[in-house]
Amino acid sequence: MNSTARKKSSGTFDSPRQYGIKAATAFSVVAAFLAISAFQAVPAAAKSEPDFEKKLEKGFHELQIGNTDKAIKIFSSKVSKYPESGACHTALGRALKRKGKLSEAKAEFRKSTEVDPKYAWGHYYLGVSCEQDKEWKSAAESFQKYVDLEPEEGKRKVVEDRVTHCKNQI
Repeated sequence: MNSTARKKSSGTFDSPRQYGIKAATAFSVVAAFLAISAFQAVPAAAKSEPDFEKKLEKGFHELQIGNTDKAIKIFSSKVSKYPESGACHTALGRALKRKGKLSEAKAEFRKSTEVDPKYAWGHYYLGVSCEQDKEWKSAAESFQKYVDLEPEEGKRKVVEDRVTHCKNQI
């Protein structure tokens, strides 16, 4: 090892062994910090569930290109396979809403919040449904729950305004 690459401590160079131990310790500390930071950045719902964004991708693609019935079929199969997934129930609710089946969609959004209370988007879409039905108190509560769970400040701010609007309607 090149002696100029080694740290100088107390006026002498560290031995290769000491340098290796210090480097390994520093690497371990940095790796642990990054692992903890990455874990904390993941929403609570995502920690306990498989990667539903990937599992639901095909259904969202079908929904985006206008194949609502196909999307409903895909999302229904995901709900059957993962009945405790808020993401799956919310996706099915969104497709049902697009189809005009509003009460069924609202039931899926409500189910999403029941089976996975930490899934923010379930609360958001339930809030939207309640707001459209002029159920102001329920809408405000659902939107507030979304705000409490959403880590991104920009998204929270917009929904905080909806909370205020709904509360003003009560």
